[in-house]
Amino acid sequence: MKTANKYLSFALAGLCALSACTSYDADDRKFGNKVYLDVAKMTDVQSAIIKKTLDETYRPFAATLAYPASEDVTVSVAVDPALVAAYNARFGTAWTALDAKYYELSEQEVVIRAGKTVSETLRLQFRDLLGEGPEETGALPLDETYLLPLTISHSSIPALDASSTVYYLVKRSSNITTAAQLTKNWIEFPTLDKYEPTSMAWNNLRAFTYEALIFIDEFANTTQTNDDPPQTIAVNISSVMGVEGSQLLRIGDTNFERRQLQFDGSGTGTSFGKFPSQDATKNLEKGQWYHVACSYDQTTRTARVYVNGKIQSEGKEMGVTGPTDDNGINLAMRALYDMYLKNQTEENQKKYGTWADARQFFIGYSYDDYRPLNGKIAEARVWSVARTPEQIWENMYEIADPETDPTLLGYWKFNEGEGNVVKDWSQYGNDGKAKYDLVWPDGIEIPKINETEE
Repeated sequence: MKTANKYLSFALAGLCALSACTSYDADDRKFGNKVYLDVAKMTDVQSAIIKKTLDETYRPFAATLAYPASEDVTVSVAVDPALVAAYNARFGTAWTALDAKYYELSEQEVVIRAGKTVSETLRLQFRDLLGEGPEETGALPLDETYLLPLTISHSSIPALDASSTVYYLVKRSSNITTAAQLTKNWIEFPTLDKYEPTSMAWNNLRAFTYEALIFIDEFANTTQTNDDPPQTIAVNISSVMGVEGSQLLRIGDTNFERRQLQFDGSGTGTSFGKFPSQDATKNLEKGQWYHVACSYDQTTRTARVYVNGKIQSEGKEMGVTGPTDDNGINLAMRALYDMYLKNQTEENQKKYGTWADARQFFIGYSYDDYRPLNGKIAEARVWSVARTPEQIWENMYEIADPETDPTLLGYWKFNEGEGNVVKDWSQYGNDGKAKYDLVWPDGIEIPKINETEE
């Protein structure tokens, strides 16, 4: 597979270099045209992790040529269970073929028109996954992996062997299978900007907890600005969630470990600064899911940082010396400003500044546009209490009946899978809105470590 893909990439690179990828003269076609499946170009093994509540879903694919042909190219595709044995022998696995009742192809034949390189998009449709009736009779079993080989069964020109077949590993998973990509993006909360009961519940707190499931694609050290021309600037921080300069959970800082969680409690109501100290043994790794959390309680003066449900760092006698009328923790500061500035007196303007001066709660944003999470997120939560270690460990992946707990200020599952609005499942209903169009990656599966560890 690697050799053939290398051969194809070399051929395409050579063609692009000679023709600037805009024309295909006869002299450019030195390797013989081939047809292949676009989804198999990089790898012929694809994950098809399916959310347990879905009865149907699909995977798109197309037939592709190395370069345009002078005549129409007809391509037939099929699911070939006979290829399962070859796959198992190749990888030392023992997967069984997916039963034909759970899938169908939108078309079995497609044409790549003369002068074109890509066919119309076809669909591999997964169906009847939930079975029948309330008992889900005949449903695809949960957490079992099945193999579905999709192949070019016939074509009017030769197929590229290494990319003519794609093997889908199909699994209906009981784990979390949906998350949002927050690279160069973040989540804002418009309703927290206004003075309403649902926003004011976020203010004058005596304790709080942040939680989220995160996956870091890259701990970037530089990025490009939006200037024209773009400028390269240093990046030291990946923002998880919170209020800049006040109560913020992030990864990295200036003169700090780039991959270590940092709880910045510099604001009124916390006042303990940046916690914990630099420690390379606490670094996170890219390319894996973590449950991260932080909490602070004014009464006990305890700050904690959690990783995967366990206390990673704990500080005692931290911050304020006790709750007072003047040191409440405010996470929706613009709602306060909205309330105060409805009476636009000179005294209020001087005392509270302007609405734009107020820091606000975001997910994946702090200070400026260049500190995004640079990864994926799911199950983000904000509480008005300091959750106990037992509560953190036991509820990392789901909160039951979230609308009944008044201490759950915000709960965003990121399970929409489409669109730019993220529903708040708490009783306060402060839905999030992405700054830019959200990307919802395929193939997500977040393992539940609290069900596999002692």
